[in-house]
Amino acid sequence: MGSKGSPRHRKRLSAPITYPIKRKHGTFTIKPYPTRGKDESSIPLGIVMREILGYAKTLAEVKRILVRKLVKVDGKIQTDYKFGLGLMDILEIPKTEEYFRLTPYRGKRRLKLQPITKEKAHLKILRIQKKQTVKGGLIQLTFHDGRNHKLNPEEEQEIPIAEFSEKDSALFNLETKTIEEHYPFVVKNTALIMGGHNIGQVGQILEIEVQSGQKMRTVVLKTEEGEIKTVDGNIFIIGREEPVIEIPTETGDTPDET
Repeated sequence: MGSKGSPRHRKRLSAPITYPIKRKHGTFTIKPYPTRGKDESSIPLGIVMREILGYAKTLAEVKRILVRKLVKVDGKIQTDYKFGLGLMDILEIPKTEEYFRLTPYRGKRRLKLQPITKEKAHLKILRIQKKQTVKGGLIQLTFHDGRNHKLNPEEEQEIPIAEFSEKDSALFNLETKTIEEHYPFVVKNTALIMGGHNIGQVGQILEIEVQSGQKMRTVVLKTEEGEIKTVDGNIFIIGREEPVIEIPTETGDTPDET
């Protein structure tokens, strides 16, 4: 018998740890539409509005809020409660003048809405996943959130195209659709660990080790707690000498409610 695809529903007990829900209150929870990354690195918009921000007590109330077009993600209105809010996404609620960035942190939940100012709400930091040449001789950068950005080699660029490489980061202007800053994946730059046991740690890259026979490289970071070693797949460059975004520092979490 052939596969019927992934189930449309998700049980609370098997939901990712990033979901701040009561595991034993009810059977099912919201399952997001196929996201741009793993389920563990995103949270459905319905859960964000209900459990995290507390704007609603029921899913019906969440739907009424969203259908009024009061919520934006990365500058675009989102009306679907199953939309997955992903890593570094910008959540806006213009009516209450609240702005957040979803970032990893060193807590049990692993993801947190970090408040930001209105002036920074149009800037999103993106990790370059792929760089390739596409039709017309254009250079296409594919970012961690699934966004594609094309550059014309024949046009003068503020940042030379040759400087962009995979695993670098770019500060992207959501309003003008342009790259304002470039942060290469090199020694001395500031990085955030976005996966593994040391998720949420921020430090300066001391060394990038190349290991034969393996695709992933080992990266050594200097953090406040000492040197940490991880693979390059967990690294997200967030600045040069200093991070250009705010990262939550608290680690306290309350246990799951039953």
